[in-house]
Amino acid sequence: MKAALVRPALPRAIFHVAAGVAIAAAFYLLPKTPVLIGLAFGTVIFIVFDLTRLRLPGLGRRFSKWFAPYLRRAEDARITGASYFLVGCLVSAVAFQRDIAMLAILFLSFGDPAATIFGLWKGHVRFWNKSFEGDAACLVVCMAISLLYIGIFHGPPLVVGIVGAFFAVVFEALPLPVNDNLTIPIGSGLIMTIVGALMG
Repeated sequence: MKAALVRPALPRAIFHVAAGVAIAAAFYLLPKTPVLIGLAFGTVIFIVFDLTRLRLPGLGRRFSKWFAPYLRRAEDARITGASYFLVGCLVSAVAFQRDIAMLAILFLSFGDPAATIFGLWKGHVRFWNKSFEGDAACLVVCMAISLLYIGIFHGPPLVVGIVGAFFAVVFEALPLPVNDNLTIPIGSGLIMTIVGALMG
């Protein structure tokens, strides 16, 4: 029964991870300005398309059919999570220093899918319409991302990364009236920036 719930969420989770890793890798390997321009252009194009297919039923039906494995049912009639994902990544990339931005994007890319998959698979204890098990998995994954990133790339300070990972989970779990594809990267990035500034 649990496997039947998890299986439809896997393609979306894989896409989430792959898109985030690709964006983070581009920012690490390529000059920032061209990547920002490309990400901004791609974000605007996708959002315009997302809004257009909501106004044109024929296009909307085709979109839902083509991308069915990656969509939640409710997204047939509203902006997709992918639009929020792109905006969250773009704002993080523009607003934060590179290491902070990359960690924030990676928290979103790995932590959010981990919360969804483990919540569907093992979730029993629920609060704020989320599962404790999913949030615990998100925390473990985000902490691991922080430790790996800091160990490999030597930044930001360990305390900053750990605090960022913790708050990524907080922003994932809170019942805010804002999509968590926005709150996770922007919220955790802002907290990491503040902690880094306080540390001097």
